[in-house]
Amino acid sequence: MTKRKRIWIDDACYHITHRCHGREFLFKFEKYRNIYHKQLFEAGKRFDIDFLNYMVTSNHVHLLVTSRHSEQIPDALQFIHSTAGQAYNRARQREGAFWTDRFSSTLIQSGEHLRQCFLYIDLNMVRAGVVKHPAEWKHCGYSELAEERKRYRIINVESLLQCMEFRKFEDFKSWHRLALKEKLKKNDLKREQYWSNAIALGEPDWLCSIASQSGLKRYKIEEENSYTHFLMGKK
Repeated sequence: MTKRKRIWIDDACYHITHRCHGREFLFKFEKYRNIYHKQLFEAGKRFDIDFLNYMVTSNHVHLLVTSRHSEQIPDALQFIHSTAGQAYNRARQREGAFWTDRFSSTLIQSGEHLRQCFLYIDLNMVRAGVVKHPAEWKHCGYSELAEERKRYRIINVESLLQCMEFRKFEDFKSWHRLALKEKLKKNDLKREQYWSNAIALGEPDWLCSIASQSGLKRYKIEEENSYTHFLMGKK
């Protein structure tokens, strides 16, 4: 399998996904999801990285992140995933890899594309048929934002508002509530692999600029619908 090119740009937003080794359900039990959650909090203190959303499922994770210094993102992921994996192996007296070899990173344009990615992460466990609403799953950004929790907060609300282009938290909450309601009402829950498989998602001109900045010489821009365009490398 050809390794997909990664693009790291300062002050940009990324959708990160990583699966447990062999797609095993290593996060099946809540206490292990709690361990991962704790490492997210620790990484937020140790690294120059802001979390915008997250979802810890039973066999993989989603993170929506940004950083003024993009090289901090893989460093933070190395810290989070190595410490969480080691803690699990110690607790279960297990040996071997906890994660698949590589995490997936997709660059997301701020604004509308980022908002849609945010919702896609929120609805992960609904798509899986585990819950009927994100509120029913504890280990996710929805739970944190709905409770407006201040202690052990993982999401940087100020950064979230800036990247998603909202002036006030109340404006974001109003949009979030209505957007989720509309998605659930329409049963708009299809899996959209490009959120994880694409190099970047955004407007066509923006994608061309990203390709140019990164020195990507062979690429194609594909259209999924009237507003979603994504960048893929070409062999």
